[in-house]
Amino acid sequence: MIYTETFSCMRDELTIRGTMFTNVRPVEMTRPLPVAIVSHGFMANQRSVKAYAEHLAGMGYAAFTFDFCGGCLRGTSEGKTTAMSVLTEKEDLKAVARYARSLVFTDPEDLLLMGCSQGGFVSALTAEELHASKLILFYPAFCIPDDARRGSMMFARFDPSAVPETFKCGPMKLGRIYPEDVMDMDPYKETVNYTGDVLIVHGTNDKIVDVSYAEQAYEAYKNAQSGRIASLHILRHADHGFRKDEDRNALYAVDRFIERKQEILTADIELTDKLLRKTGRVTAELTMPFRGTAESELFRGMINPGAALVQDTKRGKPVQSRMDFYAQGQDCAGKNCEIRVICTADKDGKWKAVLTADSEALSFLNDTVCEANAEYERKGMRMRIYASAQDCRKVAEKSA
Repeated sequence: MIYTETFSCMRDELTIRGTMFTNVRPVEMTRPLPVAIVSHGFMANQRSVKAYAEHLAGMGYAAFTFDFCGGCLRGTSEGKTTAMSVLTEKEDLKAVARYARSLVFTDPEDLLLMGCSQGGFVSALTAEELHASKLILFYPAFCIPDDARRGSMMFARFDPSAVPETFKCGPMKLGRIYPEDVMDMDPYKETVNYTGDVLIVHGTNDKIVDVSYAEQAYEAYKNAQSGRIASLHILRHADHGFRKDEDRNALYAVDRFIERKQEILTADIELTDKLLRKTGRVTAELTMPFRGTAESELFRGMINPGAALVQDTKRGKPVQSRMDFYAQGQDCAGKNCEIRVICTADKDGKWKAVLTADSEALSFLNDTVCEANAEYERKGMRMRIYASAQDCRKVAEKSA
């Protein structure tokens, strides 16, 4: 069960209002809870990220949502939309963090920041100053400075060399401060000094923030600190804001990230046939041969012929699934190798994977039970397999 409690705090003379989510009543807490603060996007409000806060609360966090001052079409915090920018929102986030860390039942040293779109960019700008231990960015709007320099920000159009005092952006009225605060900003230089773990989740069909911004941010984070976890999770066909299945897949990545696990192999699978064999009055075996690729920073190769996904079904619904395939390619040390992957799933669709590799660099995988997630697509699936980030780091350092 998730418990909720409203709160308020101050940023300058403005009142910020929000909600705290926990999986235990504050009066019943026996140990300090880690803090998670989830920031909403442009024009949205805290209700848009409520499900993410509830998910983090279910994982044991004291999770906080709030309305940015002047950042909502319909929000509860004070402040004018014409006085809002990513830098004022940065101050809002710092104020909420001070409040959350001041509570007797929270651990001020364990802070996770999560943000969506503009809230993701604001979280990235603030993470270093707040010494956050983890940073989760859903389709972060690293494009905002470029958009300001182009004079094209969401629905607003203006001359960037002569920004008007106020201007309309769809239903929201903005002030000159909104583009001017970021006009000379390099978003990657402003955020790259953050030293904690980073997860970025972005969709390939995002029409508001192109996925290339997430890819550039990931490269900057990855290259800046060798000791951190930096993960980029690309959701194919996802737009700006995730649908139900995309949210499920994004949150699966969030869970593994918090557990300090990294994606070690991604199998892109295209089903080539379907063969149904009856095994009883209401049971059957469905065999689906497939082809595809298996890639990660540890291995790149092609799936060998003979690969198949087999499902035992009852009344047309899968009760057990098994996937068995070999992939040939090169490991992270540049040596030819072969990997065998056996994935199994129960009737709830929860996958596990066992890998075996004839590679010295990847020997840590042998007979290790890994977690896996299937992202289903029209013609197949993308199977993502996760292992300990510590083991992955050792391999990367050894092959560097």
